[in-house]
Amino acid sequence: MELRHLRYFLAVAEELHFARAAQRVGISQPPLSQQIGALEQELGVRLFDRTSRTVQLTSAGKAFLEPARATLAQADRAAQVARRASRGELGELAVGFNASAPFIPKVANAIVEFRNRYPDIRLALTEVHGTAQPALLEDHSLDVVFVRNVDRMALSPRITATLLLEERLFVAMRPEHPLARRNEVGLRDLAGEPMVLYSREGGSCFTDQLMELLDHAGVEPVIAQTVREVSTLFGLAAAGVGVTVLAESLCALQSARLAYRPLADPAAITTMWLLHLPEHSLTLQCRNFLDIIRRDGSPLESQRSDDGAGRAEIA
Repeated sequence: MELRHLRYFLAVAEELHFARAAQRVGISQPPLSQQIGALEQELGVRLFDRTSRTVQLTSAGKAFLEPARATLAQADRAAQVARRASRGELGELAVGFNASAPFIPKVANAIVEFRNRYPDIRLALTEVHGTAQPALLEDHSLDVVFVRNVDRMALSPRITATLLLEERLFVAMRPEHPLARRNEVGLRDLAGEPMVLYSREGGSCFTDQLMELLDHAGVEPVIAQTVREVSTLFGLAAAGVGVTVLAESLCALQSARLAYRPLADPAAITTMWLLHLPEHSLTLQCRNFLDIIRRDGSPLESQRSDDGAGRAEIA
């Protein structure tokens, strides 16, 4: 029994007229009658009572009608699922990100558009810290990762690093803090200031970069507290435990208990990157997500981590 037999049967059962049913399925009447006869022979039952003027379903034909409809509907659904899967419209996309990535418009807009375009794809979002990010790509636990300061990571030659943006670093402090009276703050102004920083135990590339900047400015940091969560970072800074340095995108988390001032030093910038495996090894879901990111309109710069040290250099 083939699906076409079920379609022919359904057409005759609904039209109760062989000529109309033949026109509906796009064949002539004699082949349709032959196909119905072959189906009845295979089943070993009569499905229709035929006279020169009428066609009626037999009791066997009536019993066969709903299962036939259900079988065809299931087959159509299976075909639709296969077509959608071939377009990357089903399945899962695993995205890793650092704490500030969701506050970057390019990242947030891409996630929103992906959800709207592919509502049946499970979007698994995972906050991942520091040096664990590339390893999770290579073992396929993640499909793409948003990460800061790739030049401070050892990357496999298989990983492609795409520069999303550069942004300034800001100092966050209580509004009554003396540095809040300035339009800009210099790195040297942080000398002697208690600071709240991300813990370096989690492999925070952001903190490594800040330590280098302070060292080059001749500033020995006074670390009042280290934290693992961005909410704790803001909370302790707002409580006056110390000032903190953060990416401009995080200034979107406005608080009446914090003032934000940009760091004036030219080197006080941070970069956000998108990491993924080579194009030939990407899932369709991942390729669709990358297409959305690339259509954002902002220039992107992609490069492989293929130098001798196994590190990606910021252009």
